[in-house]
Amino acid sequence: MLDLFRRLSKSKIGGLVFILFIAALALGFVAADIKSLGVTGGSATGDTVAKIGSAKIGYAELQQRVQRAFDNARQEKPELTIQQFVQQGGVDQVLAQLTDSIAIEQFAREQGIGVSRKMEDAQIAAAPAFRSLNGSFDQSAYEAFLARQRVSEKQLRADLARDLYLSQVLVPTTGAALAPTTLALPYASMLLEQRTGRAQFVPIAAFRGAAPSDAELTDFYRRNAARYTIPERRVARYALIDRTTYEASAQPSEQEIAEAYKANQAQFAGKETRTISQVIVQTEEAARAMAAKLAAGTPIAEAARAIGLESVTLNDQSRDDYTKASSPAVAAAVFATAEGKVAAPARSGLGWHVVRVDRVSNTATRTLDQVRGELVAQLKTKKAEQGWADAIAKVEDAVNDGATFDEVVAANKLQPVTTAPLLRSGQAADTATQASPELVGVAKSVFSMEAGDDPVVEQLVPDRVAALIKTEQVIAPAPRPLAQIREQVVADFLAERGRAGAQRAAAAIASRINNGAPLAQAVAAAGAPLPSAAAVSGRRGETLQQSRPAPPQLAALFGTRRGKARIVAAPDGSGWYVVTVETVVPGDARSQPPLIESTRAQFAPVLGQEYAQQLAAAARRAVGIDVNAAAVARLKSELIGGNAPAQ
Repeated sequence: MLDLFRRLSKSKIGGLVFILFIAALALGFVAADIKSLGVTGGSATGDTVAKIGSAKIGYAELQQRVQRAFDNARQEKPELTIQQFVQQGGVDQVLAQLTDSIAIEQFAREQGIGVSRKMEDAQIAAAPAFRSLNGSFDQSAYEAFLARQRVSEKQLRADLARDLYLSQVLVPTTGAALAPTTLALPYASMLLEQRTGRAQFVPIAAFRGAAPSDAELTDFYRRNAARYTIPERRVARYALIDRTTYEASAQPSEQEIAEAYKANQAQFAGKETRTISQVIVQTEEAARAMAAKLAAGTPIAEAARAIGLESVTLNDQSRDDYTKASSPAVAAAVFATAEGKVAAPARSGLGWHVVRVDRVSNTATRTLDQVRGELVAQLKTKKAEQGWADAIAKVEDAVNDGATFDEVVAANKLQPVTTAPLLRSGQAADTATQASPELVGVAKSVFSMEAGDDPVVEQLVPDRVAALIKTEQVIAPAPRPLAQIREQVVADFLAERGRAGAQRAAAAIASRINNGAPLAQAVAAAGAPLPSAAAVSGRRGETLQQSRPAPPQLAALFGTRRGKARIVAAPDGSGWYVVTVETVVPGDARSQPPLIESTRAQFAPVLGQEYAQQLAAAARRAVGIDVNAAAVARLKSELIGGNAPAQ
């Protein structure tokens, strides 16, 4: 329903993009991920691209913003190129968004709206990227972020302040839109409008006609040769180097098994792990107070929340792992504490750790006999991989030394295979059978080299199957001979004739009706027997249900005036419908308050969008905007010409 109202409104599509941008800025995205800020590495330098009141946007700043917007777009559409991004208006959109946001910021300042340092602090403190393990603000993480982004705290706060100005100005503007009943009533009533009519089906089958003559068929085949052309094909010769060949003989000796056990003895040794819950506080006094509470029976999560923190559970920690995550002193205290007890508070670089030992787990040392099967499997895999790698290296060395495909195959006792002509997909041209992974890889290789090139060694199945591959023959694209596909060409000829004839007949019927002829008379003049016209009726609201699209006949009924006709294609491609409107009963929503209220709600985003556009336009007029079109054009030219920032 909302799509209808958007089409009926006078809003520009650019306004919707603007509102989405402002929403992203103004509705707290900083708290979700501070890296979304889009801060630049410094103030505007070089050419001035735009002047907005007392502010300027430099060439380098716009270039950086465009690159950042392009990178974000690539996350949604990886195949997007910088050239496409520019040609689709990406530079203009970024510049418009930036100038509008600066204009609104200055406008807000002039109206007495302010942003305090405390408001900026709240945004920074709420960012997950700047929190430590205990959930509090981490100054070191904050400083590391500034260093990575090559931005000062002053510049970061300037962007945050702008976002907060936008939030204060635009959120109330867009959120307060409510359509009056007098505006919503006509549109709500329109949804109740009822219509009846007739839908005359004109099937393609009725106009296929007789079989074509040889001359007609030959001419059709010639005109549509591209439809029957087989793309370029290539014949390949290849020989597989399969890792499974080397697995059967990859049996480790007893000495190798014993050496592997000795080399990995630490892996099989017994060890103790602990599952713990911890809170990190900043002072020893606070740590000892919390430890006393835990010892008295207070749950650790409850004790942490009481001082504004959250407890963290770490599962199955070994002493070495936990030492790396804390400090030797903390780990020593924790691993000296019995299960269910609270460790003595100890300090790491993060603060004082208050730790409860939830579970202690011990595993015994495993003997050679206990791990023999595991070691044998590992050694077999390693020996098979080595044998396979050696075989591949031997084949590659022979090719590099100038040996031919046949010489390499004979010397290494490989089994050569010659394929049927293959398409790029690896399929044979005359079959619909899906190509095997091996043939897909073979085709990829042979389409990257020419007949006469030296053979290459490629992995067809990663870490499993490689192959020696050579392009044997290149077959240029060519249409299949007519004699081989005559039945298909005849069917295509009749289908095209039927489509064209049915469309002409449907258009002629509609024209006669629009000129005043009754439906029956217009159909009688079609020159072919047609099925009886079917009744069609419904409400306009039925055509707007996105979850269940309306039949095209019903949609056409509400796109035609009473007494007139319109043609619409059948959804299955079997013909056309000629739809005529017989009766129109206007709707009246005055007796349906819920529908009116729903319509008013649907209007709210449209009105909010319009209000925001008007506010942005007022801000632009109030502060004044001057865009350097030549500088913008130069940036676009550099990006499209390949001098873009690194992708």
